[in-house]
Amino acid sequence: MFALPKSEKGIRGGVARCNRLISGVLAVALATTMTILPTQPAEAATADYQVPVTYGQTEARKMIDMINGFRTGNDAWYWNEGDATKTTCTNLQKLTYDYALEQAAMLRAAEVAVSFSHTRPNGTSCFTASDTLPLRASGENIAAGQTTVNAAFVAWREDDYGYDGQGHRRNMLRSSFTSVGIGHVTFNGIHYWVQNFGTSTSGTADTGTADGARTVSVAIDDATISQKALKPSAASLAVTAGKSVALPSVSLSLTVRDRWPSSPLTLAASNPVWTSSNSSVAAISGNTVVGKKAGTATLTVKANGLQAKVKVTVKAVKPPKTKFTSVKRAKKSLKIKWKKQTKNVTGYEIWCSTSKKFTKKTTVKTTKKAKTTSLTVKKLKAKKTYYVKIRTYYKTGGKKYYSDWSSVKKVKTK
Repeated sequence: MFALPKSEKGIRGGVARCNRLISGVLAVALATTMTILPTQPAEAATADYQVPVTYGQTEARKMIDMINGFRTGNDAWYWNEGDATKTTCTNLQKLTYDYALEQAAMLRAAEVAVSFSHTRPNGTSCFTASDTLPLRASGENIAAGQTTVNAAFVAWREDDYGYDGQGHRRNMLRSSFTSVGIGHVTFNGIHYWVQNFGTSTSGTADTGTADGARTVSVAIDDATISQKALKPSAASLAVTAGKSVALPSVSLSLTVRDRWPSSPLTLAASNPVWTSSNSSVAAISGNTVVGKKAGTATLTVKANGLQAKVKVTVKAVKPPKTKFTSVKRAKKSLKIKWKKQTKNVTGYEIWCSTSKKFTKKTTVKTTKKAKTTSLTVKKLKAKKTYYVKIRTYYKTGGKKYYSDWSSVKKVKTK
């Protein structure tokens, strides 16, 4: 897709042609004639979104030699309207690589990854991207899908198309252009390319080649977004009482006009804030949710003016069973030992009763801390049969969770 220079009857576009490489095949989609006019900032609200791209400016800068070889070589021609005659370009000057135009092209490459159009995502003309620079762009070519600088350049040459399909070619051969800056980013595996042309040079010094990952702030007009939603990476969570799990990551899904490919734009949500409907069941702690006691709660996350909900289920803790290692009778007492348990155990509960059914009036209940493994039950009746059993417990959030009971031991005191 190309934008004609501002100097031609304002900013007047011809036929827009999008060159895209899909599965190794060059797909050409013709659009209707469109006019690119100077636009004012949109009245609708705009917001800044953080777009993670990977710049490949070392590759992009290689194109200057390709463009200049094209302008000064034997292939410097384009079809006239009607495709019956050609214009051969002679005495074209080589373009100067301008680093101010490169800055604009780099920004535009990130924006084109959001919305493949000569209208910026904020609703203004593509040429406003260089408003703050010492040189304003006068022409723009954009492309998507070509994985190498050579493929992007060949797509823009449009050797095999007629007049209506050679807008990019005519931009590269325009005699009024004296400078160019080129931007190249990769986003979600797709390569995006931008050429920004100027009619003068800025004299901006080279500050070095920008390669690698970078997060670019892109302003998007609400009018260009048809749908937006927060999408947690999980719709539900499960956590055991007393334990914690990481909160889901949260992405922002935007359906943006003129996006290519047409799938929604997916970005990380900005500064998500989580709350719990019942902190006594599930509480937010930093980037985790902590299970307080068995039950359910709803987590709400808010970011970018949106919200989403995640159900959390807190499961009861099931401490491990233990067993007696010995139950010895003594005079009016019992000497009890059991196997020590260390995982999810706060302590032990031992019941001693003269009743097989451990009825309330006949049962003595004793608790011991987790580090203890023995107990002497005193003040019992002599020569009396007693029944004993033991279980572990885990205490969290003010509630105790118990294991299953051990086998019951029967023993008679001395």
